[in-house]
This record gives sequence, C-alpha cells and structure tokens, in this order.
Amino acid sequence: MFAKLLLVVGLLSILSTTARAEGPTAVEKKSDSEMAPAAADTAANVSTTVVLPVLGYTPDTGLLFGGLALRFFYLEPELPNARPSVFSPTVVYTAKNQLMVFLGAGLNWDQDRNALSAVPFFLNFPDTFYGMGREVSLDNEETYTNKGLGLELDLNRKVWRNWRLGVSYHGENHSLSEVDPNGVLASGAVSGTEDAWLSGLGPTVSLDSRNNTWAPDRGLWWQATARFAGRDLGSAYTYQEYTLDLRQYWQVGDKTVLAGQLLATHLEGDAPFFILPRLGGDNGLRGYRGGLYVDDTRALSRLELRRAGLWGHLGAVAFAGVGDVAPSPRNLTLAAELWSAGFGFRYMLDQKERVNLRVDFGFGNGDSGFFLSLGEAF
Repeated sequence: MFAKLLLVVGLLSILSTTARAEGPTAVEKKSDSEMAPAAADTAANVSTTVVLPVLGYTPDTGLLFGGLALRFFYLEPELPNARPSVFSPTVVYTAKNQLMVFLGAGLNWDQDRNALSAVPFFLNFPDTFYGMGREVSLDNEETYTNKGLGLELDLNRKVWRNWRLGVSYHGENHSLSEVDPNGVLASGAVSGTEDAWLSGLGPTVSLDSRNNTWAPDRGLWWQATARFAGRDLGSAYTYQEYTLDLRQYWQVGDKTVLAGQLLATHLEGDAPFFILPRLGGDNGLRGYRGGLYVDDTRALSRLELRRAGLWGHLGAVAFAGVGDVAPSPRNLTLAAELWSAGFGFRYMLDQKERVNLRVDFGFGNGDSGFFLSLGEAF
C-alpha cells in the first residue's frame, strides 16, 4: 500500500556527511515495514542534521512529494566503529490525495549488537479494492479511504555472526470512509471495514551477509517473521501472520549482478483486508498495481539482472517474476499465469556506496506499472 520514498535533491549531501552509508535513510511503510539507518564516518562520530525534499512515483500513489528531516546521532560516540542512530520525521502527499506522516527513529547500541526501529505514523490513504483472490478485474474497482494512527516497532539483537533474533510489533487504530455504498466493502462481507484497533506481536530471525544494503553484489539476506494478533493484545482482530523472505546476490561479471528473491506470506484467522499480502506493487511483481491481487496467501519469485556502468553512471536492469495469491498455501498455482517482466535504468548517485536512482517499467498479464524510487527493489 505504501510507496518507497525517493530522496532526490540533497542526497549527495547526506552521503558526504555519512561517508560509510550502508542502508536507506527513509522509511518504507507496508505489510513488511523497514527502516535502516545509514552508517556514518567512524572517524568523526559527530551529530548531523539534513533536511530534504521527497519525490517518487508508483501506480498506487501517482506522483508523491513531501519533506524529510534526518538527525544522525550516536549513543556510543566514544567507539571508533559506532553505527549512528537516526531520527527521521517524514511527511508525504500524493497526487491521489494520500497523506503519510512518519516519525521514524532507529537506535543502535552495544557495538551494533542491539537495534531498535520505532515508527509512529498517521495515514489518510484513499485506495482501491478490486476483490479477493486471483479472479478479479480492473473494471470492478471500489474506492475507499483508510485512516490510521499507529506504531511499528522492531527490536533485534545479534546472537551469532550474522544471525539476529528479535521481536516485532504493529499497532494501528484504523477507520474506513468514503466507501462505495453499492460495493462489497459497504456490505460488510469483507473483514476490516469496521472502525477498530489492530495489534500484533511476534518473533523475527534473520541472517544478513550482504556486502552492501543499497545495492549488494554478493551475499544473502534471509528473514522469517511470525506475528500474532488477538484480544490479549487489545486487537479487535484475531489472526496469525507468517512471512518468509529469502534474497541472494551473485556477482556474474565485473559489473553484472544476478539478484533473486523468494517471498511467501500467509495469514490465518480474521485478518482485515487492508493488511492482506499483495502480489503487485513496488514490493512485489512490478507488472501489477499493488491492490489488484490480494488474498490470505501470497507467494512470488523474481530475478533481476543488473548491469552497472553502461555509460558513465548509467546502468540498466532486466527483471522477471511469477507468483500467485490464494486462500491457503495448498491452493497456490502457476496456472493463473500471473507473471511479470520489465526493464529499467539506474543512475548511480554515489559510486562508493552504490546508491542508485531507479526507474522501472513493468508489464504483467493484463496490467503494467511505472516506478521511480531510490535504491534497488530488493
């Protein structure tokens, strides 16, 4: 549902003050939410503040713009290799009258053994509902507005080499408005149309051996997450959510990288429709808009061939993927032919840290999309 934020103007200023940047400095809000603070020049451990505009585009938001402030600081400034913490309030408004406000904070301490990400947020998000499952049509769209005020928390600790264990929490007070009075949502046939509180908590385990988090050319990133929502946590909905995200990167030439991802999500119980996994969008198959294919279970696989330095800072990619949505894992199939393919261009804003400006054109079976963002899709 939520677009990746693109920092265009002033990005090089950030990188000059954080010379060893290892990850994105903006927040991505979704069913699997992230916020990775950048690492700074370890020789100078000095707090810095940067204020930047935000610009981007996805089919689900249209053009998006806003502002972002980044305040880098250190909980252990005396350590030579201290990883900075960051406070990053962000405001984004889109061409479809969607408003997103994030007050993100990422804290690192105990020599990077402990990491805490906290993202309070407010959303006023007009969106589109096409129905459930793979048998939907672009002609059957219903518009609605989801308003939410909530909090995302992720606390993890390094336990052995590149392995980390942690816990994640999502809490949100949401309400729906401007619902089509003749549609499925107004009939109450879909869970999640009532004003209510959503609250879920669960463990995470991850392995990260990537050599760079902006644009890795070798290594892997695996993460498994389970989240449980119920009345004991104050939730109006009782459900369980399980996600497995496997990514790997191979260097197949001097400037060529093959990246692969397997992603599976399954929800059981009474989950509201707006948090169900989506097949398309920037975090899925880029040939489909995000809200088109939605169900309790999503599985997808995608490959991307990335070639840097075709002409100066300009590079290119080709990508393809296949996936499905279904009520349960046993109902997944490739017979629906939900494939996607596409191409894109990359402009390397910083060669040392491999930070790319990304433009992608994706084509699916009956749909397509254009994406403008910062950093790789995965």
